[in-house]
Amino acid sequence: MQFGRQLTPDEFWTHVEETDAKLRATFAPTNAFGLVRWPGFSMVTEWDFGGLTRVLSYARAMPAVIPPSPRADEVAVASGSPDAATLADLEERLAEAGNRAAGEGAATLAAHESAVADPFDVHVHWRTGDSRAIVERLRRRENALQARTSSWYRPVSPTEHLPDRIVDLLVDDRPEPFEVWVRGAVWWAATTLGGRTLAVVARDVPFEDVALRRVVDIEPFLDGRRSWLRRMRGEA
Repeated sequence: MQFGRQLTPDEFWTHVEETDAKLRATFAPTNAFGLVRWPGFSMVTEWDFGGLTRVLSYARAMPAVIPPSPRADEVAVASGSPDAATLADLEERLAEAGNRAAGEGAATLAAHESAVADPFDVHVHWRTGDSRAIVERLRRRENALQARTSSWYRPVSPTEHLPDRIVDLLVDDRPEPFEVWVRGAVWWAATTLGGRTLAVVARDVPFEDVALRRVVDIEPFLDGRRSWLRRMRGEA
């Protein structure tokens, strides 16, 4: 998909509908995991159409900024076919193409909140790959985000691959042991289920507030993404 010019509103939303249709078509059988309860906003933020990566994200209020994109080395690379594309990549290009449509008020709001490295409070990852390797990449991503917005920066040390503790989190109403790494207000947790990694990244959220379930209906998360896109474009 190439964008050599600014999309009209109709073209923009046609692309969004096409992306949503492809996401629905690739939802099963991999599905996704999400929080059982969350009082605020939620949306899909990363989605590999080949089934390698599924991420649902939660915030106390709808973000007024574009979420940080995965680093290139964190995006699954698979021969360059359309199925290897990720929702995050498409979303970034869609938002960029339609960004000029946002009103002055939306731009001001985004600038006001630009100091926030990650506008979400919880990310739930359902990925292929080794759980500790996935957590290490997610922690390095957090380091990179911190480096953008703070003079303080400390890379993840190779000696920090061991977890700080083991915590039981409910998954489909059953306790599952998660390895947990903690740094300040942020914590990362991961376990292996059926040969895939289920991981959580949370900020200022207690362990006991996190219970997970397999998502059987993706529509509420698509609705959230569309609402966020409308806000970013100044159409909300």
